[in-house]
Amino acid sequence: MTTEFGTTYNSYFINSRKKALIEVAKEKFSETYLNKLRKVTDPSEIEYIILDHTEPDHSGSLGMLLDLTPSATVVGSGNAIRYLEDILNKPFNSLVVKDGDTLDLGNKTLKFISAPNLHWPDSIYTYLAEDKILFTCDSFGAHYCDYGMFSNIESPDYMSAYKYYYDVILRPYSRFMIKAIDKIRNLDINLICPGHGPVHAGNHWDIVKLSEGYASDYIKLTESKSIKKILIAFVSAYGYTRQASEHISVGLHETGNFDVEIVDLEIIPADELESKLITSDALLVGSPTINQNTLLPVYKLFALINPIRDKGKMAGAFGSYGWSGEAPGIIASSLRNLKLNVFEEIAGFKFAPGKDKKETLTEFGRKFAREFLKYC
Repeated sequence: MTTEFGTTYNSYFINSRKKALIEVAKEKFSETYLNKLRKVTDPSEIEYIILDHTEPDHSGSLGMLLDLTPSATVVGSGNAIRYLEDILNKPFNSLVVKDGDTLDLGNKTLKFISAPNLHWPDSIYTYLAEDKILFTCDSFGAHYCDYGMFSNIESPDYMSAYKYYYDVILRPYSRFMIKAIDKIRNLDINLICPGHGPVHAGNHWDIVKLSEGYASDYIKLTESKSIKKILIAFVSAYGYTRQASEHISVGLHETGNFDVEIVDLEIIPADELESKLITSDALLVGSPTINQNTLLPVYKLFALINPIRDKGKMAGAFGSYGWSGEAPGIIASSLRNLKLNVFEEIAGFKFAPGKDKKETLTEFGRKFAREFLKYC
């Protein structure tokens, strides 16, 4: 992803009787982070370091911080502590918290809310009860750096960054977002403090509703449809694989009432292709063989397939070749590794699809469609 508007690595200091930190910073900014931390407290006095999520941009400075405060206890979910053992590769004091657990800081109380898969399995939210502040890590965040501390939903740039962040990072986990929002819906909240971008004050429920809307829209896109959609994505050097995609489409239409869409991987923008992958129920990928390999646009397609989202979708491979013909097999193997349900038959053909080959490709489309109908 890109960070057109920059970003921030947010860390929050709680000046309670037992001093606590929520999140740290990316490793490359450790010195800057620790210098800023020293302006508000002596790091050696920190007793608890809460990591709502252990992705390195949230945990990278932890090792250096623990050198300054070795007796501090690191607090996180069970997954978080396990991940940190392999991130830090050294002993540290830890406390595993579960959904609903609390931590007494003397004059402040932290409550922990399990929010897995937003966007790692270790994710939690932390609620500072007395101040009514919710710390949400990557949820409700954005890669957006501004001189102001608080979010402005009237800013087109901020809203663009917020939507882009959700789409790239959180959208595949929309069902988990809905569950997490249900858990916080009845909380008394004054501030929402994410791991990146501005803090939400006053407009915080508007921000929550935005994410809830994005999640609901995504779920609707992926729900069962009355007409199943099959996406044929191809790249073609001389037009032969393009022709093959059209012949296969004929076989699909002859066999079932499908919404079949053919796209050229060389020209379709990545965001548009991903949207089509999201709404497709099955995928056919075609490429010629050049230098015993498939072509670069196909690998870009592989990068857009999300096994969490697309796992189990039926898929198949086809393509033209001159003498060796490896591309369809490479495609099929890659799709299988991405957890798709790959049709065992491959439609490889030499050079141009003449009359006999045209019928073979159409029959391949029929066979794929028949198998897909069973699969549905």
